[in-house]
Amino acid sequence: MNTQTEKETSAENPAEWPSGWPDVLFASVWLVFLIFPVTRVWSSPADDGLKVMALIGLGLFAVLYVISWIKEYLFPEHSERFNALVWCLILLLPVALVIPAGGLAATYVSPFFVAVCVFRMSMKESLLAAAVIAILALTPWLMLTAREDWIWPIIGIGPSWMLLLVSRWVVERSVAQEQLQRELKLAQQRESVGRDVHDILGHSLTVVSMKVQLAKRLMATDPERAAQELDDVLVLTRDSLTDVRSTVGKLREPELSVQLVQTRAALRSAGITPHLPSTVPSIEAPWRSTFAWILREAVTNAVRHSSATSCWVTLTSTTLTITDDGAGLSCERDGADAAASSMSGNGLRGMRERAEKAGLKLTATSPVEGKDQGTRIVVEPA
Repeated sequence: MNTQTEKETSAENPAEWPSGWPDVLFASVWLVFLIFPVTRVWSSPADDGLKVMALIGLGLFAVLYVISWIKEYLFPEHSERFNALVWCLILLLPVALVIPAGGLAATYVSPFFVAVCVFRMSMKESLLAAAVIAILALTPWLMLTAREDWIWPIIGIGPSWMLLLVSRWVVERSVAQEQLQRELKLAQQRESVGRDVHDILGHSLTVVSMKVQLAKRLMATDPERAAQELDDVLVLTRDSLTDVRSTVGKLREPELSVQLVQTRAALRSAGITPHLPSTVPSIEAPWRSTFAWILREAVTNAVRHSSATSCWVTLTSTTLTITDDGAGLSCERDGADAAASSMSGNGLRGMRERAEKAGLKLTATSPVEGKDQGTRIVVEPA
């Protein structure tokens, strides 16, 4: 199979895919809170050398913090929670450079650890992580400062902690609201389909019944007319069956946002680490449906045949890219598994035909550029 030379910034190397640049930009906004430890270090009576070391530590901390959002999965085979904890340990290293000059000012970076945890864990785990970080940050103040100084960490750190937890709660509520909206939309769709099927079958079966009764009466007196009526019944039943299939087909039309949720669950169930977009961009309705169908089929193939450990999906308003780090298509072409090769080939052909029908083109690349394995599927305008 010919390799594709088309490159995208976020899809060129799966191991370097961002979780989503909006997430990175949102996370970077919190760097403004580093002004508190910076001013504390600058005004400390420590030697200039220690101050410079502390400022370098804070700069390194800021860089690593941004990288932690660009490359969330240092260990793709492990969970988001595990990777979040690893990043927390890494972020502790530059903090050690701040302590000699900044002292307790090092605790002012604790909100960043909270941010790393709360947006990558469940709500319960987020609250637990925030509580542990709060204890670790406040304990030095309680042990080493006078009671009247305890207000400073509360003023300097408390609001950012609360804002982070509220943001996490808003995200949780938003996800729940989206789920309810999807369920409501599905219920309305089912109700609409039920009405359509009732109207189609109610009318058709009434006419069929009347024509069959008429044909029965005409059987002895006018066989030709009876045969014509039965021919009409045959045509009517075929048309009704087509209408019913078309109506039910609408119910089976996948929704892209729902398919992403199902994709995450399917990949995790198969032991494959998912790297999926957190939001769905604005996509034209026909392409949105086609993207959902192709995503479903591609992920099904990855789960069944790829032996992958990670799968990456990126979405733009016009493109869908799916990449895995599995065995790729070459092993199937070499006959390693004839059954898998046949099923994968049929699936790929079906995806390509569906894309062409929607005015899109599908390109499959294996192995992935720069790798000796993996498969990448790109769907884009023809």
